[in-house]
Amino acid sequence: MFYSILGLLIYEPYASSKHSGVLSYFNKRFIGEKIFPEQMGRTVHKAFDLRQRGDYREYQEIEPDQVGPLLEQADAFVRAVRQYLEKHIFIEEG
Repeated sequence: MFYSILGLLIYEPYASSKHSGVLSYFNKRFIGEKIFPEQMGRTVHKAFDLRQRGDYREYQEIEPDQVGPLLEQADAFVRAVRQYLEKHIFIEEG
């Protein structure tokens, strides 16, 4: 999901070296302006939070039942971004 957001930002007047900055801009621009539904914002933030906990907290293990429900949502997220780019930026399918 994060890399699909970076794909959107190629065409935006914005740059950030921090994950939190990228997510904040996505939320402001694409969720706030209702380009994508609010659920997409919640999904990416939930996934980011899990990643942060798993990577940076000691003795924190992410369980499959925490990640499993996000997989389908992540697939839908990436498909929605791709469809947006195909429609608005004219990238080729495939």
